[in-house]
Amino acid sequence: MEINKKIEQGVLVVYLSGNLLGEHANGPILELVRQNLESGVNKIIFSLKEVKFINSTGFGMFMSALARVRNAGGELILAELPDNVQKLMNMMKLDAIFLISVSVQDAQERLALLK
Repeated sequence: MEINKKIEQGVLVVYLSGNLLGEHANGPILELVRQNLESGVNKIIFSLKEVKFINSTGFGMFMSALARVRNAGGELILAELPDNVQKLMNMMKLDAIFLISVSVQDAQERLALLK
């Protein structure tokens, strides 16, 4: 699992690649979310374009991150989902919980509408 991040216009954009499996991958991601929320950044986009596989633990981590961000008055968007991840999201009905965007730019535009 590789994590790259940047902050643009007050939005944290996190680019993930590889496999999202287990605590060793999830811990650093949740810590990144925590640090940014503490510093006042409560709008987060996760780009999953380069994610090969995600299991239930990975989806659980996103649920935790979403709860933390929304509790801090912010929003989290999952962007650029590969077909296999999108199918799992649909099957598990998580697409009804998460905001999903086709691109990081689309996600940024949606977040810009939120105050």
